[in-house]
Amino acid sequence: MIKEGEDLKARILLLEEKIKECEKKAESYLTQLKYLQADFENFRRMFEGEVNRRVMGVKEGLMLALIPIKEDLERAIQAAAEDSPLLEGVKMVAESFKAVLAKEGLEEIEALGAKFDPNLHEAFSYVSREDVEDGVITAVIRKGYKLGSKVIRASLVEVNKRRREAQDYGSTV
Repeated sequence: MIKEGEDLKARILLLEEKIKECEKKAESYLTQLKYLQADFENFRRMFEGEVNRRVMGVKEGLMLALIPIKEDLERAIQAAAEDSPLLEGVKMVAESFKAVLAKEGLEEIEALGAKFDPNLHEAFSYVSREDVEDGVITAVIRKGYKLGSKVIRASLVEVNKRRREAQDYGSTV
């Protein structure tokens, strides 16, 4: 009977060791699973970011190809005679086209009368007008556009830069 009891104790100890081994393996597997989940989540975010960057790149290229068409329609409207029978149709097409571009995130950069910002504008020329503050845009040569928050074409502008009288930089004459 004693031997049977010792055999049972030995067997219980052996089973307890196996349970501890199994618990360690389960804990190890759980840790590995958590790392895999984190890696997968990071990969998913990276993949989505890459897809979004590529989509925006294609969208930007398309918008840059469509902007000249939009501007040609605007020029056609400006050049058309008021009594032209096609003028209303061209205006409707231009408005529809502009609405589609806006829906896709294209936005004109408002420049006339704004302060020059090198992130949005490209200085084409400078003028000197006393009635306008320094650094203010006095004319837009070519419209600029943003797609979302990204500038895809800077506005080409004329900027006011008042002439300053010659300053004395410390000469002792």
